[in-house]
Amino acid sequence: MTLAIELMEQPLHSVPPQTRFGGAGVYALYYGGDLEAYAPLVALDKAEGGWWIPIYVGRALRENARKGFTTRPVTEDSLHERIKKHARSIAQTENLNLADFRCRFLVLNDAYISLAESVMIATFRPLWNGMGLGSNQTGGPRMAGQASQWDSLHPGRKGRPAGTPESRALAAEAVTNIIASLGDPRDDPRTEAMIEKIRRRGPGNPLSG
Repeated sequence: MTLAIELMEQPLHSVPPQTRFGGAGVYALYYGGDLEAYAPLVALDKAEGGWWIPIYVGRALRENARKGFTTRPVTEDSLHERIKKHARSIAQTENLNLADFRCRFLVLNDAYISLAESVMIATFRPLWNGMGLGSNQTGGPRMAGQASQWDSLHPGRKGRPAGTPESRALAAEAVTNIIASLGDPRDDPRTEAMIEKIRRRGPGNPLSG
């Protein structure tokens, strides 16, 4: 759980970070815009001081991670590229503004990446996780298939169907329900304790490049 705390202590960056960096690891995206569907989330976040409740948490592994753990420094920039990919997705939509987003990231060795991601998701229950933002499938069957909740809410992403009024309504309802549950106590007392630790320390707020 200390890795999740360490991630939250990292400085804020634009999306994507202006300065390219190497390595694999975990990251969190934050939203601070005025889209009506997310107004309750932004209000909750501001109550915590702002840029505190992530809207999405993800990971980026090194290219050959499946070949096993290595202690050698990672020279590829998979983490930066992953955040950059999300930036492209957000920029292509009809109703999101990239300037309304920030991110934090933490470069890690392979052995810790999945654990840190899992703990962050269990702790903050990010709204966009599970809604289709991170899907790598584009074009072909994906275009001919059913739109994800994310693409239903935010049409315009290249290679993705935009959804229907019905799918948008269902996705909006899911968003409302998820946001309403964010203030509920966590089932695991250790998770509650970690949230309190983060609150006491305060997240890393200075905006970096």
